[in-house]
Amino acid sequence: MLLKLVIIEDDECSQIILENLLKTYFMDIALVGKARNVAEGIKLIHSTAPDLILADVPLGGETIFDLIKNLKNKEEYNFMITTAHENFALEAISHGVIDYILKPITLENLTLAINKFKRRLIAAQEREQLNAFDTSGNRLLGIAAVDKIEVLDIDAIVYIQADGRYTHFHLIDGTKKTASKNLGEYEKILPIQNFVRVHHSYMVNMNYVKSIQKTDGYFVQLFKSDKVIPIAKRKQEALIKFLKLKT
Repeated sequence: MLLKLVIIEDDECSQIILENLLKTYFMDIALVGKARNVAEGIKLIHSTAPDLILADVPLGGETIFDLIKNLKNKEEYNFMITTAHENFALEAISHGVIDYILKPITLENLTLAINKFKRRLIAAQEREQLNAFDTSGNRLLGIAAVDKIEVLDIDAIVYIQADGRYTHFHLIDGTKKTASKNLGEYEKILPIQNFVRVHHSYMVNMNYVKSIQKTDGYFVQLFKSDKVIPIAKRKQEALIKFLKLKT
């Protein structure tokens, strides 16, 4: 999914610099329009509904803050200031601006700001999905990546595998879904009556556990999967308690 972006900037040179950087280095961002003043900016925002707005503060005889004050549903938009003026930072914060970049704009500071915005967007999507599905008896889980949100049936998850900052969900139909969130976060929200963290890198759905192998260490053998999952020594006691076994 492309993120839609508009530039509101009255200096043509600054417009060109931003446009060239975006088109050259940010393939997942679509520049959908440019404006030079408050009136053009409001019209452009309402017609394109951008995900992100890059704007200077002075816009002719007005400022970007005049635009924000006169914008309908202003809370739905994300403004990132790109300006040569340091003295507007506090006012920008009071108007809910998400970042403040001082000119001259470089690839490095633009990349840092846009990546921070993407992380913020993903986190908001995840919170929205988790809140929507967090109801009593609900068996759905929303997982977010940069380009989409997928909804999984919790009962279709056979096991979950950590991969650094990412998490892979292995499903009963043999497919794999990847989320841009670490395994520890899912350990907090998945039902403890079904899912057990048996290893730093693995959680298993106990409904699919066929046996516990105790040869040369402890391992989980699963139904619906050929995967044999190791059980860390420090996790063995918790698993034994879960299964109500005696050593």
